[in-house]
Amino acid sequence: MTSEQIDIDGVWHPVAVRRSRRKTIGLYLSRRGEIEGRAPLRCPGPVIRSFLDSRRSWLSASLRRLETLPAPPEWRDGASFPILGEPVRLAVESGERGTIRRVGDCLRLTVSGAATPEAVEGLVREWFRRQARPLFEQVIADWWPRLDLPEARYPPLKLRAMRRRWGSCASHGGINLNLWLLGAPGECIDFVVAHELCHLREFHHGPGFYRLMDRVMPDWRAKENRLREHERRFPLS
Repeated sequence: MTSEQIDIDGVWHPVAVRRSRRKTIGLYLSRRGEIEGRAPLRCPGPVIRSFLDSRRSWLSASLRRLETLPAPPEWRDGASFPILGEPVRLAVESGERGTIRRVGDCLRLTVSGAATPEAVEGLVREWFRRQARPLFEQVIADWWPRLDLPEARYPPLKLRAMRRRWGSCASHGGINLNLWLLGAPGECIDFVVAHELCHLREFHHGPGFYRLMDRVMPDWRAKENRLREHERRFPLS
């Protein structure tokens, strides 16, 4: 990994540049304001520098937008976050072994050792993973018949804690869903699942994809807007 700097509105920001086996250059901004560039392995430095300069206006607007967003979730006793769109409060204590269970609108955690934010997040993450898999698999099963695809194309599901995406469709036909999607209202989960399943027929966002979305889920735009509203209230990172 290398590093660059870019002047945004008179302030110099560091940019972490990661090279990998990708074909294009990408630029990413985290919720904390960290800028990361991703480039092909043999991409020359001046080309990366030129790309960063070309994205200066986007970075300026995005950094200003970050200032208006709510803070990411805090992993401590008394903090709250959503599950299926409803607020749930964390009740954290220390004990001999880590446990977690939901009691009404409270998620009770016993953390082995110090109840650090990292330890609390780790327990919550694993609880989300256990709850999300059966729910997401059922949603996929519910929407799958509408795609008119052979059973051999039925997608395997992978759960990931992603910071920038709610879901994605892999080139081999698998579906990746963000385990934090469990926090969104049910209609938003339906939208993300239908969106990714449609990519099994139309891999890109061309006219054919949107025609398919209109057929499979006629009100998908309203559900997408609801998801954007949820993301503004509860940012991923």
